[in-house]
Amino acid sequence: MARSLSATKADEWQRRLARFQRSQRTVATFCRQEGVSAPSFYLWRKRLAPPPKHECSEAPAGFRPVRLLPSVGVGVQLPGGTQLVVPTTDAESLRLVIETLARVDAARISEARSC
Repeated sequence: MARSLSATKADEWQRRLARFQRSQRTVATFCRQEGVSAPSFYLWRKRLAPPPKHECSEAPAGFRPVRLLPSVGVGVQLPGGTQLVVPTTDAESLRLVIETLARVDAARISEARSC
C-alpha cells in the first residue's frame, strides 16, 4: 500500500528540518536555498515538534480548603534599607505615614532641582 501524500510530506519536512539543524544558516537563507517559504518552514516545524512535557504527571486532586488571613499592613522599604509596616486597620496611622512620605519625597525632588 502506498504512503499517503501527507505522510510523505511529513517525512520530507523531517529530513529538511534535520538539514536545517546541521546547516548553521538562518531560516531565511535556508528556505531560499531549499526553495520553500519561511511560513511553511515554521508551520512544519510546529507540526512536527514533539508534544510539550507536562510538569506533573498526575491530575490535580481537586480543591483544597483555603483560609484567608486578614492583611497585616502596608509595607514600605526606604532606599536606605529601613522597612516600615503600617497596620491597615489603623486608617489614621496609614494616612499620617502616606502624608509624611509624600512630604519627604517632595522635599527630595526640590533639593535635586536646586543642584
